[in-house]
Amino acid sequence: MDTFTHGIAGSVLGRTLTQRVGAWTALAVGAVAAMLPDLDFLYIRSRLDYLSEHRGWTHSFLVLPALALAVALVAKLFVREARLSALWLVAAVGIASHIVFDWITSFGTMFWTPVSRVRYSLDWVFILDPWFTGIALVTLILALVFRDRGRRIAVAGSALLFAYVGFCAWQHARALEIWRRMDRPPAGADVAVLPQFLSPFRWLGLTERADGVDAAFFDIGPFARGAADPKPPRKWSEVLASLRDFYPPPERAVIRRFDRPEHSPALEAARALPDIGVYMAFARFPLETVKPTGDGGADVVVQDLRFLPWFTGPWERGGESGIRRQPFVYRVRLDAALRAVERGFIREGRQ
Repeated sequence: MDTFTHGIAGSVLGRTLTQRVGAWTALAVGAVAAMLPDLDFLYIRSRLDYLSEHRGWTHSFLVLPALALAVALVAKLFVREARLSALWLVAAVGIASHIVFDWITSFGTMFWTPVSRVRYSLDWVFILDPWFTGIALVTLILALVFRDRGRRIAVAGSALLFAYVGFCAWQHARALEIWRRMDRPPAGADVAVLPQFLSPFRWLGLTERADGVDAAFFDIGPFARGAADPKPPRKWSEVLASLRDFYPPPERAVIRRFDRPEHSPALEAARALPDIGVYMAFARFPLETVKPTGDGGADVVVQDLRFLPWFTGPWERGGESGIRRQPFVYRVRLDAALRAVERGFIREGRQ
């Protein structure tokens, strides 16, 4: 979930804890505490560190009491008449909301740091959800305008917010059942359906197989349409218009198999690099591509198919022409002696 939405939701939840008219302290402390966990960027030095460390220490239920106390102590400097315990409670609710609302997305949250670095994700809600943000924002505005009824408004809005999350969880369960019928994964296979932008009915199905990864975009909603031959957008202004074309109903969805590369010295050399180790520890559905270069070396590209856009294929796997921008695509360039001469994330859309 984006930091702005976290702040709004935390402010609304903080407002539910007090009967006071206005309750500016609860609104402010709830917002600040709910945004605080994303300050982990202060000790993240690179994009690779981002994959390794983001949603770690500051997103931990075990660290939450100390973080909430720090927020409460700072708030106490500005609101001396407030009880420290009350400030701590509002801060704790704000931080807890951040952890929970990150948990429902697909990125993965290490909420038992430092005891465990296992990432947890429910795959219910897309990381940027205008419906979720809209519910929280409208609730906050109404609570500010009608201050004498602010708590009741905040409680009602919070209930609606959690009802929306529950609806998304239900759609996720439906989509997962449908995807299992569509793809018939082998026993023990890693299977997921991942939420997509702007709709709780659109999903990306993924199945990890021994020889590759199966993927398909589909729509389980009542108005699913899809196009027989969808055309990828050529510019960003066409992206939203392409959404309905690329998400057909399940019975017309096309499952694509992305084969794993054959074992090769270049692939083994890349896998031995610490950078690739960090990436693979983060990725849930990794796909590697090995492309020989003219000097006898090779480019090894690794990406996580969780972040596969609907309008193109995997990087350097013969995806459709047009916009190619994808996040978290990591490339290693090896020379003829299989030494890494260049490595890093691909930042431009057509490199």
